[in-house]
Amino acid sequence: MPSRPRWRELGGNHRLRDYCGHPCHARSSTANTYSMEPHELALRGIATNYGWTWYRMRRLIDSHLACQGASMAQLRLLALLAEQPRRSTDIASFFDQAPRTVTQAIDALEQNGLVSRSPAADDRRSKLVQITDAGRVTLGLAMPLYDDIVGQTFGSLTADELEGLNAAVKHLNRLVDHLESKPSVTATRAPAAKARAHG
Repeated sequence: MPSRPRWRELGGNHRLRDYCGHPCHARSSTANTYSMEPHELALRGIATNYGWTWYRMRRLIDSHLACQGASMAQLRLLALLAEQPRRSTDIASFFDQAPRTVTQAIDALEQNGLVSRSPAADDRRSKLVQITDAGRVTLGLAMPLYDDIVGQTFGSLTADELEGLNAAVKHLNRLVDHLESKPSVTATRAPAAKARAHG
């Protein structure tokens, strides 16, 4: 049985700092321990079980892809580049990653001969990243390993269960899109905090 992250054990009246261990979650002993309604406990349990299951699936997929010298993150990047060459800035935007993170990922793939860089036709200062023949071979070998894990897990669900799961995930995605469009708590509180600091 793999070791479980601390957040996997959430479910009752646990302290918030036990959720991730970050000091920003530390509160007074009274505020740290609070009473939750049954439906709140149920929601927390479902959310943490969902996160833990996906975490384990990602780890399982990565362990299978390692046989081909790849990872799920690399597979996603190769699959994107298999559609068409792209600038690193476009890749960073697509995956919502920092440019430095994407550059490091591209560097690693390029060193292994799976992608190459070439000047963009419309801007010689910009580089286009494209998948190589070796990259397509790696993608072709790795995708069946990914599909095998997906088939053994999601494929075990009935048609009705898959339809319900797909509808639920789409619904959650719409809610996340809405929440992401709102200013964060930190962003809204920052100006007031700065004003107080200079007051």
